[in-house]
Amino acid sequence: MFGTIVEGFLLGLATGSTCLATCTPIYIPYLLTEERKFLKSFLAVMEISAGRFISYLAFGAMAGFVGTQIAAVNRTLFTSIAYILLSAYLVLSVVRTHKKAKSCPIPKYARFTKSAFFLGILTGINFCPSFLIALSKALDLGGTFSGVQLFFGFFFGTSIFLLPLAFIGGLGKIKSMANAAKIASLLVAVWFTFAGVKGLVHYFTPHQISESKRIVEAFVPKQEITIVASEENFEYFQKVKEAIDELHNGDVFLIKEAEFVEAKTKIVLIDKELTDEFEKILENVDYFSIQANYPIKKMLTFMNSYAFSTSSYLRWEFAE
Repeated sequence: MFGTIVEGFLLGLATGSTCLATCTPIYIPYLLTEERKFLKSFLAVMEISAGRFISYLAFGAMAGFVGTQIAAVNRTLFTSIAYILLSAYLVLSVVRTHKKAKSCPIPKYARFTKSAFFLGILTGINFCPSFLIALSKALDLGGTFSGVQLFFGFFFGTSIFLLPLAFIGGLGKIKSMANAAKIASLLVAVWFTFAGVKGLVHYFTPHQISESKRIVEAFVPKQEITIVASEENFEYFQKVKEAIDELHNGDVFLIKEAEFVEAKTKIVLIDKELTDEFEKILENVDYFSIQANYPIKKMLTFMNSYAFSTSSYLRWEFAE
């Protein structure tokens, strides 16, 4: 039990800086649009955290229960809707703080933005790289309770990075700072509206995609993967296999070049030095060509975060 929570916590610590970079452009303008003393600002950060906590537990439970990856196209739908709702929240928050500063009655429809709880919920379902890594791990664990445990730990690991935001609320008493924050909130809202609408248009127009197009995902649960390594770089690719075993819910086979006479899996990871030599065998499979010593974490995060659209077989290269 505690092992999964600790794993989630460590994952949150490892990816928390990415989490902060993704959400800070949203949180800082919100916190600065009105004057907040430290305690009030701290409570706002806690409300944001509570909203994120609810979202994380919900997704953790769903991921553990489903036990399969959410298709990339559905990630687009989730994220696009969240972006549009987030934009609406930020605009209404600006309306509320502007009316409050002018001592005017605050419209009922904007009053709910006084609580940062809903902001936390909406940013909690943002499919950023950190979230995707945690989601993928929860999917691989299987079981609702395991998914909840992982995201429980992940929440506390990432929340540590948000606590310093409580100290900036006092800057909202500077009128020019508050006005700049309101403008920033509106600009962020415009950007997220654009991103959300673009995502929905993409989601609801599958007919524009050629029928020959196919979607390739590397780490679909139960999908078998073959790794082909040269003698010279075998040790590196052994590390790649170990990293994938931690991430992927499926069999991973590591073989040396002399053993590679037939591609028996749909996905192949192959030493870049061997690509030309085995071109014929690789004709009818999707493969990733990997240069030895390419950063493993960087590569697997990318492969796990994206689906690849192709009209033929996938050919993707990781090289520096």
